[in-house]
Parts: sequence; structure tokens; C-alpha cells
Amino acid sequence: MADSYGDDVARITKLRSEYSWAYDAADARAFAELFAPDGECDLGDWGVFRGRPAIEAGIAGQTVAPDPLPATIHSVSTPLITVDGDTATGSWYVTVYHQPREGDTQPVRFVGRYFDRYRRLEEGWKFEGVRLEPYWFVGY
Repeated sequence: MADSYGDDVARITKLRSEYSWAYDAADARAFAELFAPDGECDLGDWGVFRGRPAIEAGIAGQTVAPDPLPATIHSVSTPLITVDGDTATGSWYVTVYHQPREGDTQPVRFVGRYFDRYRRLEEGWKFEGVRLEPYWFVGY
């Protein structure tokens, strides 16, 4: 039996949550596996990465770099998801919180929006493309 629209939306929502959890846990390999093999992760000023190996390396460079932030939480909300067969699009608001470093008093560092493209593969829904659009950020 084919998945229902609601099943697809639930799986895509889970995928988006897994993205935040993998990034915040500094698990670059798990993060990259959320993408199609030829997927693209466009984080604007923070890098554009194409293909799983480049995505893994790019995220590792951000999360386990010589001076990573003490703790990060990506909170996503208010999804707009449209499913069309084996492809879908989504848009999400994102707020990023960082544990402040000593002397820093600003925990909310970023507010923006994700624009996603998804593709259903044999192993399930994956990101075909992610584009981050910043609205406001401080301290980067």
C-alpha cells in the first residue's frame, strides 16, 4: 500500500528534525546521510556543499572545528510542506540558540527560514536541496 499524504508529511517532518539533531550533536556523518547522494546544502555565508562527502566535510568543519560553540540548538517550526508523488517542497522557520561563551550574553543567534526540496528514495525521504535564508543574526 502506498503512503498517504499525511504519512509523507510526517516522514518529512521527522527528516527535518533529524537534520537539527544531527547538526546539534556534531554528527556530520548522520547529517550527510539525510541527503540524497547528489543533494545540496546551501547555508549561504556558511558554505554550499554538494554531495554527501562534501556535506559531511562541510558540517564537520562547522561543528567540530578548532573553536566550536559550547552547545547549539536548532529549533524549527511552522512547516509548509507540499508533496507531489516522490518529490516535495517545504519551508520552515528556524531559530538557533547557542550556549554563550564567557562574557557573551546573547543566546539567540539566528532567525531565518529553510527552503527544502525532498525526494523519496528507496531508503525513504531525503533532502534533495536545503537553502537557508537568514533574516537576523548576531555574533557570527
